[in-house]
Amino acid sequence: MKNKSGLFAFILLNIILSAATMLLVMWLWDRANPGPSAVTNDAFTNAASVAASQTATASVVENEEITEQNQELLTEDLEVSILTIVAPGNLDLEYVEIRNQSEGAVDISGWQLRDEDENVFIFPTIILNNSGAIKILSQKGIDTVIELYWQSETPIWESGETAQLMDNNGNIITTYSIP
Repeated sequence: MKNKSGLFAFILLNIILSAATMLLVMWLWDRANPGPSAVTNDAFTNAASVAASQTATASVVENEEITEQNQELLTEDLEVSILTIVAPGNLDLEYVEIRNQSEGAVDISGWQLRDEDENVFIFPTIILNNSGAIKILSQKGIDTVIELYWQSETPIWESGETAQLMDNNGNIITTYSIP
């Protein structure tokens, strides 16, 4: 029993000395190598206080207002195509790539992407700029500016199937046959 208490005292003393040594080394290091001092940037502070004192107002912006600065919103002479359907039958990899090859922007809000099994993807509010492309991934995920998610639990596409892109009036804009 005496042997165990002596061993315990030795270990405790070793821990205390190790901690004290580390604190001493860190204190000496900080004295020899002081870190950078705090720098205040009055321009940043002033800009932040001005920005914080302003209030934001929300306003409704129509599609025409957005595109008039950049490019014309097209309703005729559309050249929107399904470029490819990648990895049909593999939920983790399959996606459809759609590209706008028109001269201007195209509002594809409410358009539908359909397969032969009546699976339908309805596009959210989105304007596809000229030369712009978007991917529609079959799997579940969070939509981004260039990737939309079908939120399917099973693959949508299969080899030999034909995909249709339809506008919000039900007109077929383009088709793509999966090899």
